[in-house]
Amino acid sequence: MTQFYQGLKTFREFHRFTDDSLYAEAPADWSVIITDIKGSTKAIGEGRYKDVNTIGAACIVVARKALGKIEVPFVFGGDGATLLVPQEHVIKVCEDLASLKTLSRENFNLELRVGVVAVSELKVLGHRIEVGKFELTAGRTIAILRGDGVSAAEKIIKNDPAYEYKATVENQVSLEGLSCRWNPIPSKRGKILTVLMVTRGNAQVYAQFMQELTRLFPEGINAANPVNVDVASYKSVRQLLKDERKLHGSTLSMAFIARALEILYAVLVFKYKFPAIFFDAKAYASSMQMHSDFRKFDDTLRMVLDCSLSEISAIKSFLEQGYQRGDLFYGTFETQSCLMTCFVEGLGQGQHIHFIDSENGGYAAAAVGLKRQISTASR
Repeated sequence: MTQFYQGLKTFREFHRFTDDSLYAEAPADWSVIITDIKGSTKAIGEGRYKDVNTIGAACIVVARKALGKIEVPFVFGGDGATLLVPQEHVIKVCEDLASLKTLSRENFNLELRVGVVAVSELKVLGHRIEVGKFELTAGRTIAILRGDGVSAAEKIIKNDPAYEYKATVENQVSLEGLSCRWNPIPSKRGKILTVLMVTRGNAQVYAQFMQELTRLFPEGINAANPVNVDVASYKSVRQLLKDERKLHGSTLSMAFIARALEILYAVLVFKYKFPAIFFDAKAYASSMQMHSDFRKFDDTLRMVLDCSLSEISAIKSFLEQGYQRGDLFYGTFETQSCLMTCFVEGLGQGQHIHFIDSENGGYAAAAVGLKRQISTASR
């Protein structure tokens, strides 16, 4: 069943994540790997949201490299990631993530948690995970996960230390391709709105919310894509080298030196508009928007949207009314810019992906309100 995810049928219209026919049950001989940063809310409160996002995205980079050409479902969650991995590859992925845990602690002063729960164990407990495959653009997909298995796995990992992975070896971790080179991208419509929403048993509520977004954005949800390339700006060489140092064990390594030279070239092209020799810089920059994961679903609907103030008001009104009726729980967060963390395996179509969160807290900040509502309802 190693080819399970690769064989799934893809879909291009995000609103179809409510379509039952697009899902297949996760194989029993796979495992759920969930990573998150302990104390991420505190770190974000200290202004370290970019570091938190970097480690969250790094989890996906490390796992992808450990798996080679094997395609697996993953979802970026801001301060971590959720992955489904065939059982025979779990140890390799977790060992490399454990090495990332060491780098995170030593270079970022952030404590990364790595936990594993077998899908078979979740099934015995009565939980289920179904997987869909959403195509951002030709050649680049992200997973859509539903069923209560992911949230159950997260609770198990956080409540029982026995499910945290304990490393037996220390591997050399490579973060080649991970980059965070763009400054926060400002809103063009008014503000950046982060939305987290879960229903209380009626999946049709998701469809109703997507219909509301269609009403607000008749030209399509991509109108609210916050990756506004025309106002995006590249960081300075000094800042980029400072960021890059944290991704390496030593600044004397050949890997760091190669990346430093790459950074110098990229700054000349993207910041100072020197003509690119080896690639089409304009084509790459303009393609970033379609390669971004600003909307996703892992049994929680997650969105980072560029909205006008009236659109924000309408979205929050819909969510609050649904909450008051007992249909859903939600959390929102507003700020002026979005953050983009990039995994670039190549510059061509489908060879890069851009993980989106919002500045000053994003998903982690929105999760505070969501968790508060869920906690209040369970009392």
